[in-house]
Amino acid sequence: ERIARFRADPSLTVQAIYRDLQRRLGLQIYRQALLYRNEVLDSGVYLSDLEDGNEIELTLIVQNVSLVVTSSSDYTAKVWNWLNGECVQTLMGHASDVHKVGFSPDGTWVVTASFDSTARIWKLSNGECHQILRGHTSDLNSIVFSPDSRMLVTASDDHTAKLWDVAHGDCIKCLAGHSAVVNSALFSWDGSLVVTGSFDGDARIWSAVDGECLRILSSKGMPLEFAVFSPDAAFVVTVARDGLVRSWCSAEGECAQTLVDEGHLVNCAAYSPDGAFVLAAFLDCAARLWSLHRGERIHILRGHKNLIRCASFSADAALVVTGSFDGVAKIWSVMRGECIQTLSGHEGLITSVAFSEDCAQVLTSSQDCAARVWNVTNGRCVQVLKGHQACVHSAVFSAG
Repeated sequence: ERIARFRADPSLTVQAIYRDLQRRLGLQIYRQALLYRNEVLDSGVYLSDLEDGNEIELTLIVQNVSLVVTSSSDYTAKVWNWLNGECVQTLMGHASDVHKVGFSPDGTWVVTASFDSTARIWKLSNGECHQILRGHTSDLNSIVFSPDSRMLVTASDDHTAKLWDVAHGDCIKCLAGHSAVVNSALFSWDGSLVVTGSFDGDARIWSAVDGECLRILSSKGMPLEFAVFSPDAAFVVTVARDGLVRSWCSAEGECAQTLVDEGHLVNCAAYSPDGAFVLAAFLDCAARLWSLHRGERIHILRGHKNLIRCASFSADAALVVTGSFDGVAKIWSVMRGECIQTLSGHEGLITSVAFSEDCAQVLTSSQDCAARVWNVTNGRCVQVLKGHQACVHSAVFSAG
């Protein structure tokens, strides 16, 4: 919450002041209230009715609104106030499908990655394009902010990852060395390291300061679904296409733990925020859940009628949500391995799933051109976000 005091022309209405503030400050993405002597003013009030004088002192209170950003094959991204379903910004400029989107941790920026080989940074307050990140020569597979929101890392089909300066849009370092598609790139908790995962079977740990490759973690040629740091960056967890889940010592580059589920190929995977669990979805339409602390598989999650395409853990790691080609998402208890909610309503395959920061809502996107927000407790759809003209590839909640 932010509070500001200012003086206004008494000939204005409260509604006119709101419009001016939205135009200049982009307050359509916030909840705001104008107060006069600690009383909230109705939008139709004339300031001249309050008191005589050349200027009247008012107080503006601004609170964050719960936002969602979506990306689509219609070449756009959209920012939504999911509470009322209003699209507050449409981000236009890409020349192909917008595949990935995200908010910066500090709430200042939205980032988009496209099949046009570029990424764009947008100012959240007004929807203006701040920077265009050019340099990759093929599709972008991921884009992630550093914890301090000052850098970005992108991963591409061109076999490289790149580090970017957010303020100026410059490529700081090109992380070259992989011999196949780089499908994931993530920062460590302090932003000092980057880990990349590639279809060449290797994960690589890089210095985010000078771009030097510090460790190569080899899975002997089997493509990796992802590579991610543990919360303290002491370990890297990789999931390979053949179902091998490995935990690697970051400092030494040696494999510390291997979990095996033979006979099935991995379709997608997810890692819990606390570093305790890994989920991998296989081509048998089921997902396996492993406890890294116990070093064993704890559950097989069955119930989808088609392949599981995406999965995500809640912030407290108590729940995991899966989205499937069957058009349904399911919420599961991590401890019990039971499906507690089935989220039905989309008319196409599920392309992405995510929990809100408070774990109270789930967000899904679909090939049916829409995103939906669901109540975790009762499984009901509380909002349908419609406006895209093609498949919605991804959708994420803002922080806070």
